[in-house]
Amino acid sequence: MSSPSQFERMSTGVPPSKCGLLLLGNTGVGKSFLANILLDREAFVHESTSNSVTHFTELEECHVGHTSYAIFNIPGLIEADQARVDMNKAEIYKAFQLRPTSIVAFIFGSDANLRLRDEDIITFKATNEAYRFQSESLLFIINGLPGNRPQQYEGETIVKLEELLQMKHIRTCFLNRINREDKNDKIELRLKLVDAIFRCTPRIHERHSDIKLNVDVMKELQTESEKEQNNFESRLASLQAQIIEKQKEFELHIAQQPREIYHYHEKLSERVDMCVIC
Repeated sequence: MSSPSQFERMSTGVPPSKCGLLLLGNTGVGKSFLANILLDREAFVHESTSNSVTHFTELEECHVGHTSYAIFNIPGLIEADQARVDMNKAEIYKAFQLRPTSIVAFIFGSDANLRLRDEDIITFKATNEAYRFQSESLLFIINGLPGNRPQQYEGETIVKLEELLQMKHIRTCFLNRINREDKNDKIELRLKLVDAIFRCTPRIHERHSDIKLNVDVMKELQTESEKEQNNFESRLASLQAQIIEKQKEFELHIAQQPREIYHYHEKLSERVDMCVIC
């Protein structure tokens, strides 16, 4: 078990929040980096490599309008060693115990062909089975994408997630890979994250079962996930109507963002008791 100093790292002078933003995902998807982007400071240690740097759940308190909230940086679930996986499960449990009322942001990575990583799908399924996430408090983040991706990538990915995860009405945020030294790139990334989180509503999360994941069956789970993605891709032609519809919805939302971004603080003042992030 981690010590208090390892577990909570609070910003001085900010009162404890009622709600949290829990960043979930495997090692290397950018949880620490995105948490720092939201906080607008280097609060959490992060690396651009796949080497894990988060072994204990950390949180940072931050003001939101007239209230405060907590951003959680949580270890990735999947590792090669079962003992480490079990420790990571315990860290996830702790985060939900500290802030049961939260927005959950699950972060996906992608491979060189922009295909969702099978280990990320496996991790989400295992965690969702334990907590039964509600759509209004759940956000999917597809991180580190190239700017020149295929024209209907967003629509196709949304349809894929809804089918593979057997969920409807999901909220999905697509984030481009940025120059980490460019201040304007960071500002734009933060605005996209804020917009996505603003569309979510914190809900109480209860654990209905333990997270079931055993390294001994990881190869079988990855093979099964790969088959499911292959099956989806073999049916792309028959799914075009759904993909086009989701792409149109995504592009409409993007078109509305510049006009709406200036009204966030006004909207927040009307919903201050719901601890919405901004």
